Amino acid sequence: MANIKFIAVSRSLSGILDYVTNREKTVERLISGVNCMAQTAQDEFEAVKKQFRKTDGRSYYHIVQAFAPDDPLDFDTAHESGLKFAKYFKGYQCVVVTHMNTAHIHNHIIMNSVNFENGQKFHQSAREMQQAKEYSNQLCREYGLSFTESKADPFRIPAWKKRLCRTIKEAMENCATREEFIAFMAEYGYKVRWEANQKYITYTTPENVRCRDNKLFDQTLLRSSMEAYFDMGGCEYLESRIDATEYGELLPTVDDAVCGLISILDALNTGDNDRFHLETLHHSKQEIRRILERGGKIDRTVEYAVDDEEEEEEYEQYHGFSMRM
Repeated sequence: MANIKFIAVSRSLSGILDYVTNREKTVERLISGVNCMAQTAQDEFEAVKKQFRKTDGRSYYHIVQAFAPDDPLDFDTAHESGLKFAKYFKGYQCVVVTHMNTAHIHNHIIMNSVNFENGQKFHQSAREMQQAKEYSNQLCREYGLSFTESKADPFRIPAWKKRLCRTIKEAMENCATREEFIAFMAEYGYKVRWEANQKYITYTTPENVRCRDNKLFDQTLLRSSMEAYFDMGGCEYLESRIDATEYGELLPTVDDAVCGLISILDALNTGDNDRFHLETLHHSKQEIRRILERGGKIDRTVEYAVDDEEEEEEYEQYHGFSMRM
């Protein structure tokens, strides 16, 4: 996966070139010039500006091309990709440097703001920037790397994303734990990165498209929703909701189960006892205990669930058991 960022910085041209070529970050073979010599890039950049009388304003652009830590990529291949990406900007001089000092390999591309062929100052519209990112994705495909969708749009869902959503929900319908879910997805060719120190669940499709859970535009598939669902037993919890469905009513889907669970947790966290009691009407004692544990309320169950004897009797009528443990 290559993330492309255009960075606005206040360093002088000499300062940024010194920074990106620092030998604590890279080595000589990973420093190259496109339409210029890397060693004399500053002089060449300035000569072009003087030639076209465009020495004012921004003197260069700084682009960072960053790759995912788990992509099968070495420094030389990353540098080759950076050179190809720099050549996308026709007529512009660039210095391309691959840094080796972080967990993820990344390229710095320093580009002259003036085109040496026609003297035009560099400018990118939002559409042109999107096209550049799409070209970066094309390079990722060529090198067998994962890549992000070029633009997330909740109203235009691509076919691969629809398949991903269907597969996730099918896995949720058949798996009781996070581990089972990840294994199920793997059988269909999907990689799942679901780690404690990561904010999002990240999926990589069989086509090598990488996508975060928040880009699926489905509340059921958010990390917080899925963790709550699997904390409750996943498919076993869904089955319990189906078993509790009265005759003649529509059987709940995984979306219904997750939506109901999130509503219960919201009632728990906001202190809405009436809604909590009502929405857990057909839940077992074990399920309610799990919900209370997840909401951090288990240590004060009596205070939370039962305010007085009258409410306890009402709760027993709802559930057939007391919350006094």
